[in-house]
Amino acid sequence: MPNIIPFRGVLYDPTKVNIDDVVAPPYDVISKAQQEKLYERHPYNVVRLILGKEEDPYSSAAEYSNEWMRLGILARDVQPALYVLCQTFRDVNGRNVSRKGFIALCQLEEFEKKIVLPHEKTLSKPREDRLRLFKATNSNFSQVFSLYSDSKNHIDRVVNGLSKSQPAVDVVFENVHNNLWRLHDPVAIRQIRDDMQPKQVLIADGHHRYETALTYRDLMRSQNPSHDGTEPYNYVMMFFTNVNDEGLVIYPTHRIVHSLEMFDAKACLEKLREHFIVREFKEREALLMALSASSVRSFGVLLAGESSFFLMTLKPTSSAMELVKEDVAPEVKELDVTLLHSVVLRDILGISVEAQEQKRNIEYVRDAADAFSAVETKQAQLAFLMNPTKIEQVRAIATGGFTMPQKSTYFYPKLLSGLVLNMMTQ
Repeated sequence: MPNIIPFRGVLYDPTKVNIDDVVAPPYDVISKAQQEKLYERHPYNVVRLILGKEEDPYSSAAEYSNEWMRLGILARDVQPALYVLCQTFRDVNGRNVSRKGFIALCQLEEFEKKIVLPHEKTLSKPREDRLRLFKATNSNFSQVFSLYSDSKNHIDRVVNGLSKSQPAVDVVFENVHNNLWRLHDPVAIRQIRDDMQPKQVLIADGHHRYETALTYRDLMRSQNPSHDGTEPYNYVMMFFTNVNDEGLVIYPTHRIVHSLEMFDAKACLEKLREHFIVREFKEREALLMALSASSVRSFGVLLAGESSFFLMTLKPTSSAMELVKEDVAPEVKELDVTLLHSVVLRDILGISVEAQEQKRNIEYVRDAADAFSAVETKQAQLAFLMNPTKIEQVRAIATGGFTMPQKSTYFYPKLLSGLVLNMMTQ
């Protein structure tokens, strides 16, 4: 089952930089505006490695990382370790909660082996982008975010003791407090490795990075006549957290729709009424509360030019199994997000699967306020507010060997880039 090993991580030297100035979110959630701000914040900010704005961002990432290592801005640990991470934040109810886990190298395995499981589909363009970065830098600059099941919290008990000691990294970024510790104790590391052996690993975030790592491994293997499976490229840096952790939070990802030709809001509403019960609301909060309280397949609808907001709930006489025409598993057909993408976006609005994948007419936002704003300012013709996918659904779909549409889940908080890096050199 999953082969977990410690590694000599590469960390920023806190005597040479202020860690607050050099960390960044994952590359795929950084907007152009935030990219500019991160560039301005510090010349050694990790954004230059994960999402450069230079003409050739891949070769520049390699040049930056090599130079920073030479200058000692980045330093490789002498002793292999597991890196224990705790992220503390306020949940939607205003409570302080913490999500704990550890960072290690995980041996790459094909999905068919059922050792590492995906739950979302990936797209070719992001995979090509990350592969070019892998080739140029021979490094993992960010972790794949993964889940394992440990109802008795054996692993948590091993790592919890570190919280009483001084962390190697202590940084607050976007209201999330991140603490990172090195775990060197060989007995504790062996216990974690043994506890992980019978488990499956579910990718929560970072599907593109994992699939790219597989491609990179196969490429390096083909170029290495003495390949024996122990080379660093056979592993990927991964963060592991218990699926039962109190701090495991999934937020919804809302859809903003724009640039549709000949779009008619009232006609769209009438088409939706064919399969959905429509409830009208005058206040934002009333809509959001009703959506959150719904126990059946529902989503909110915002229409440009309309003063009311709408909640769409699938009619008892309409079956998702019949409405969703794709040949996918029943567990996938039953998802709110599948119903939206297949029945509403494709069949009613005419946005093809290809257009959806290329995001020609769709943008994704986490904050409902952004969806309201886009529609009110007429930057969007309409928007759909979603409930979060349940962790039980994610687990069932992944273990069944199925995948969800892209952007079905948003695990919060995101892992911070720049806490620890992995240079894939011997």
